[in-house]
Amino acid sequence: MPADMKLSLDTYVICKEMSLEHILELLAANGYQGVEFRCEHEQQHGVELEASADERRQLRKQIEDAGIAVSCLSTSRRYEWPEPERRQEEIDRSKRYIELAHDMGCGRPWPEKVGAPRPARAQGRIRVFGNNFPKGVEKQEVIRYVGESLRQIGEFAEGTGVDVLLEMHGHFYYWEYTLQAIEIANHPNVAINYNSDKRDLVDGSVAETYGHVKDRIRHVHMHDLASPEFPYVELFQLLKDDGYQGFLSLEQGYKGGDPDMAIKLYAALYRALMAQVR
Repeated sequence: MPADMKLSLDTYVICKEMSLEHILELLAANGYQGVEFRCEHEQQHGVELEASADERRQLRKQIEDAGIAVSCLSTSRRYEWPEPERRQEEIDRSKRYIELAHDMGCGRPWPEKVGAPRPARAQGRIRVFGNNFPKGVEKQEVIRYVGESLRQIGEFAEGTGVDVLLEMHGHFYYWEYTLQAIEIANHPNVAINYNSDKRDLVDGSVAETYGHVKDRIRHVHMHDLASPEFPYVELFQLLKDDGYQGFLSLEQGYKGGDPDMAIKLYAALYRALMAQVR
């Protein structure tokens, strides 16, 4: 298994009712190296903007003591709104998430005790969206102000070790829209969260889409690893060949059953798929 790629779990739906202590115990027991906290989603982990300074210190200590890295804070912030005042509200709230990520140690160097090589840059991330094109607004105009919003947040994040990542999601699943927004932002703290969407496939392969954005990817979302609809082994091989050193974060929907067992089984499936990488 490539040592530089690290397995993370997005708390998403599957961990919604779990305490932070239980999440960390599950991840450590099943070989996960990182956790991506879904924020603004009524979860029980406590990693939210409302946490006080003292609560943040306690949360960070608990996470670090477990030997798990905070791979990302997964927010719902979106910048496609045509109203400047609404976009500014989103930007201002995103800046608060940069601060929360920093307080959680999200931008710290990879912890030695996990046993992974220390990467060239810190691994701190927040996830945000361009998402949808509003009716009656030119696409290029939306892409422009999404990019400009990202630039403001990237500038705020300077020196924190935390990046702001635009997810290829919604209408922005298409690589060209996301890449244009990133290029407009033109800031080293702004990059892409690759979303493993089957719409990325060309003749069953992800290579063409991946090739357009590979230099901007700093976080990866995986979904149903058991589904044949997305070629995860091919994606893992491409990432390995390009020297990717970030997290692969499982963002798995949950429809009942035993969530602990699901988390365990998906870790085993990830390792089985990764074992096929040359």
